[in-house]
Amino acid sequence: MSVDDRPLASFRVSMRDIDIYGHVHNSVYLDYCEDAVVEFLRHREILGHFRHTTSGVAYHVKKAEITFHNPIDVDDVVEAKVTVEKIGRTSLAFAIELVRRRDGAHCATAGLVWVCVGLSDSRPTPIPEATRAALSQG
Repeated sequence: MSVDDRPLASFRVSMRDIDIYGHVHNSVYLDYCEDAVVEFLRHREILGHFRHTTSGVAYHVKKAEITFHNPIDVDDVVEAKVTVEKIGRTSLAFAIELVRRRDGAHCATAGLVWVCVGLSDSRPTPIPEATRAALSQG
């Protein structure tokens, strides 16, 4: 099993994430996806490439898209799988899958696009070669 096939982040759903209908509020899924990407970068030991203080660039979310398949309820344990879908000149695309542990149900699929920007002007700038290489490994 490759590193990208394993669930790299898992979490138990808290009551604070539940809406009036008794399942995770739609907006919270984005938090779960962003946390999963950070855990993915941490697991790959490349999170430093994404800290503006050490990389000389910053990354902003350019696009977030989520497709909901099955509801997630309080106390469910959710596992997240993350893959790097595309490495462009100035942007990165991540694919995220959220799966309910108790029954393996696919709860959501998501895509996040991050754009690399310069610190002085927040304008798109090429992804540093070291970051590109680090993302390509594994």
